[in-house]
Amino acid sequence: MAERVRRPDPHGSVERDVLVRYLDAWTATVLRSPRGGTYVECGDFAADAFRVFGEFADRLAEHHLAAVLVGRPSPGGAPAGLIVRTAADLGDVDVPGPMLAHLTGAWPPSLLRGKAHEVLIADEPGTGHRERLRSAGLGCAVAVDLVADDGTARALVFATADSRHLATFKNELWAADEFAGIRYRDPRDAEGTLVDISLTPQLLPLRRALLAELGRHGPATVADLQRFALLETIYRAEDAVGALTAAVAAGQVAREPEKGRLGARTVLSVVG
Repeated sequence: MAERVRRPDPHGSVERDVLVRYLDAWTATVLRSPRGGTYVECGDFAADAFRVFGEFADRLAEHHLAAVLVGRPSPGGAPAGLIVRTAADLGDVDVPGPMLAHLTGAWPPSLLRGKAHEVLIADEPGTGHRERLRSAGLGCAVAVDLVADDGTARALVFATADSRHLATFKNELWAADEFAGIRYRDPRDAEGTLVDISLTPQLLPLRRALLAELGRHGPATVADLQRFALLETIYRAEDAVGALTAAVAAGQVAREPEKGRLGARTVLSVVG
């Protein structure tokens, strides 16, 4: 009997894809800074990170870039110029400057003592990382459930203090492999709608969230609602315009001025 080929875990595949995509953007940013940066890996993606860093090999000699591997040895293959260290436990890690940490599960508050710290956490859904990270000072955070075809779910939580970096992360989130067998779910969506990974995603959950926000707080500008979409949903700021346009066309939302495109200063309110 032929040996059955084991299919890759779809959750891990999308997690790796999102991490690698964002790590590429993060590395380019920190290598433009005199402070450099430190990447902390607590999972099994060190080799993937090393491949990303290898794409910047011509710049590593003149910039500080370090990788700290927690609880495991180096897999080898680190590019020349990358500083590689190991730590037995996450509590032993102290990074004063810019840091991106890929974590699996719990994290100590001491990890966030430095400036320009960012984290990407993989864990079970509903573990409350987003709220704790915000309380710890990383006010720009998103949590998204990765739901496989068999209904099993894994959560990804990203947090930063910089809304621009959150926007970059979300761009990479929606650019991930759409054929991996994963759909996204916003844990704050009461209906739990599953959304296909796409650069032009289904916007109905966002539309509901924006209508609810207008219902709670009254009239708001498009710019205000775009910021809400960025900070409080799994969607990008630019997705809000499409969702709001549909809501206006459906007669759910009134606008001022009444005509023209929805600009940043257009004021919207719930009808009825």
